Amino acid sequence: MSEHQGIVNHARESIQDLTRDSVTRLLLANSQLTLTQLETLLADSLSSEADVKKALRRFYRPSERNLSRGSFNRTLIQAQNNVIRSIYTVLLLAYVGLYDSAALQPFIELSDTIQSYIQETRQANVEDRLIIQDLNTRLLEGISSLAKRQSFKDQQ
Repeated sequence: MSEHQGIVNHARESIQDLTRDSVTRLLLANSQLTLTQLETLLADSLSSEADVKKALRRFYRPSERNLSRGSFNRTLIQAQNNVIRSIYTVLLLAYVGLYDSAALQPFIELSDTIQSYIQETRQANVEDRLIIQDLNTRLLEGISSLAKRQSFKDQQ
């Protein structure tokens, strides 16, 4: 196997591992992205970090191995537009007063918790699996509780 093919296979496996993660699945199910769009964003990011030519980035996506360059690029543009629209939505809600900085604080804290979760799972060994499962459960509960909020604006 060539070195490039090994890198591509490793990238595909990494993307598949990430998209199989229960936190990723929960967040994805409630996001503006499809699984294909997320895979495409991840493939584009990993391949650009590896300084791969744009024409070859489509091979980093784990699904649809015979994906055309045009299809990959269309999906990438759709995903990027969905991310940008989501950011503008949060900014709009803050601007019109439906989302203030106090309302955003739990989401910022949850984002930090997710980053810690990712670091811990990468460093985990077999003995740490129970700790990771507990953290995973707590993280899923935190995400679910924030998603069930009755209002964007905190009641005073």
